[in-house]
Order: sequence, then C-alpha cells, then structure tokens
Amino acid sequence: MSTIFELPRQVVKPAFIRVAAYARVSTESDKQLHSYSAQVSHYQELIRSRPGWQFAGIYTDHGISGTSTLKRDGFNNMMTAARTGEIDLILTKSISRFARNTVDLLAYVRELKALGVTVQFERENIDTSTMDGEILLTLLASFAQAESETNSESVKWAVRKKYQEGYGHSYYVLGYQTVGRELLVVPDEAEIVRRLYTSYLEGISPETVCRQLKAEGKLPTSRGMKVNEKNVRPILENPIYTGMIIGQKYFVPTVGGSAKLNEGEHPQYVVEGHHEPIIEQELFDAVQAEIKRRRKAGHLTLAPSLGTTALTHRVVCSKCGRCYHRRTKCRKNMSYKYWWCELATRGKGNPCKAHQIREVLLHEKILNTLELEKWDDAALLEVIDHIVISPEGQIRIHLKNGTVKHAEFGGAQ
Repeated sequence: MSTIFELPRQVVKPAFIRVAAYARVSTESDKQLHSYSAQVSHYQELIRSRPGWQFAGIYTDHGISGTSTLKRDGFNNMMTAARTGEIDLILTKSISRFARNTVDLLAYVRELKALGVTVQFERENIDTSTMDGEILLTLLASFAQAESETNSESVKWAVRKKYQEGYGHSYYVLGYQTVGRELLVVPDEAEIVRRLYTSYLEGISPETVCRQLKAEGKLPTSRGMKVNEKNVRPILENPIYTGMIIGQKYFVPTVGGSAKLNEGEHPQYVVEGHHEPIIEQELFDAVQAEIKRRRKAGHLTLAPSLGTTALTHRVVCSKCGRCYHRRTKCRKNMSYKYWWCELATRGKGNPCKAHQIREVLLHEKILNTLELEKWDDAALLEVIDHIVISPEGQIRIHLKNGTVKHAEFGGAQ
C-alpha cells in the first residue's frame, strides 16, 4: 500500500520588491510644505530608478503632528496596505517623521516586521530587518519623543505669553474669524449664534434650530463652517460670544494625549473686552440661568417646540425610570408614531419587557382619562406633570395638582 505525503506549501516571493514611502510634515508653513514636496519627489524618483523595486505608492500626511497616529490618514492607509500584503519595504526620512511616540513607533515597526515588511529610516541609516536596527531604533525613538516634549513646552510657553499680554490664540469658532491677533465678527455666522440664543429662551432646542437652518440653506456658512446637532449645544455656553476669552481653560497633560479641563493644575487667563461681542451679557446670563434650571429639574422643565410634543421627556418607564422615546414605524403603505422605553430603542434587547404603544392610542387613553375632547400640547402641559407606563399595560397620569389618574392600554400594540 502506497503512502501519500502532503508537502508544505511553498511561499513564492515576488521577483521584485514592492516599495512604498511615507512622508509627513507637522505644520502648514511654506518652509515645511517645501520640505514635504521635496520628500515626495525624492522617493518617487528613488523607487522608480532602482532595479528590482516596484513602486507601491507614496503615503503622506501634512499639517499633522507625529505624536499620535490616530488622525494620520496617510499613515493608517499605508498600514492597511501592508496588512493586505501590498508592501514589502517602506522608506521614510527619519524616526521623527514616522512617529515621535516611542510606544506607537515600536508597536507599528514590530507589526510590520511580523508581516514581512521592512522599514528603512534614511537619516538614522536604520533597517528594521536586523536586530541591531531595533535596538538602535528604541534608543533614537526615545530621543525623538524627548525632542517632541521640549518643542511642546516651547509652544505652550508662547501661548501662555500671549494670554498674559491680553491676546487670544487662534480661535476657530462659529461667528468669529482670527485675523492676526484679532477676532473679527463673521456677519452671517453671528446671526446664527443670535438665533440659537434667542430660540433657546423661546423653548426651541439648538438641535431643532440647527435642522431649521439646514432646511433654509444657511448651513454650512459662507466660509464653509459646519454645525450639526451633535456639536451645536456648546455654543450656548461659550463666553467668547460676550467678548471675553478664557485662556488655558483646557490643557494636554502629555504629548499626543487628550485635552483635559483645567481644574487648577495651571493658571487661567481671563481677558474681558477682548473683541466685539455677538451676544449681550444680559442675554448670555439669561441663557445660562435657563440651562442651569433645566438641568436641575430634568424633564419637568422641557416645553414642546418644533419636533416635540407635550409627552416629550414626560413618559417614564416604571421598571428602569428612563423616558419613553418617540419613534416612527414605516410599513408598505403606511407609517405611524409609537412610544417605547429608551433601553428597548437601543437595539440591545428589551430588559424592561416594555411594550410599544402607538401614539394615537396613547393620546386616546390620556384624553379619555382626563375627559378632554381634543389633543392640545400647550393645554396639556399646564395639567400633566409626568406619565408612568408599566410592562403590564398600566398608565399612571400624574397631574400637577398632585392627583394621579389611571388607565390601561392592554399590552403590545
């Protein structure tokens, strides 16, 4: 009887080496951009002129710090190409161009080495395919990180010096444009800011105003400033709109780290009358008081505005205490609104066993229980404090006069 042996699969390496390059500069200055262009041209010519090398792309980032790789799209695209087997060798000018964070640098170099990808650092003459290269790389990366930390401290000192002299530092906010050392008002954006403040006191949420502005074609702004429902609310609490700046309100504890609220770790610099205000101090104070009032009282202070109803933030789950959310269900020839516990709407199960209740039915039960003829959001706000719904289909309507009315909707709808 013959015996069959399966020979191990032979990995056939390409006859050529697929070579890519990575280039980066950290600022947008003319000098740095010239360096950036020179790096790209240098590597394009080098790779194409070398026998046995195949051009695998130039990956670039400009105007981005090397202390972290999170926002470096060019670098991340290069790593993706390496992971999918499209690169054999990466060329780069120096360790500081590749990364100034020692931990990140070694992690990526080791991953590339495991993938069979070599990195060559031109200035330091390091080839990561050798063990000696990795030892030297660790040492030089530490120097590069120390250099980055020194440069960071120099930049922070220059910024603090500006604050001490009563000047701001390169703000990019809706309503203002930095020109030299001045903050100048952008007229169309200033109108948006004023509308956000006045609308808030009228009971219209900033998210709703944002949607209105988009529908009216006023967003993005004339200079392309983008505002959306996720980033619009902080505008209501920014004192910059009163003509004031607060320097060093946030700080970055470590190079490449995330910003942290300054709670006394470093001095702050308050400069009043720094620039032309968009919002009068009285209006700003009124909005801050309203924000504080709503936060303290929670759902009980919220009035209906465009896109909301008298039930918004007032229908509560008896199991978890969270609010019911209003949703729309679309079917082939129809759609309808329904209310459901927040936990269930997240798409991660229904731990409260809460039932969906159609809005039409919920309105009907409330009107019948309160002996009212028609639904009127404003009128119901004067009467209803909040409503509690149980999984068993029981509805408890708590009125502002302290009484509680009961109704049932009979389970799932």
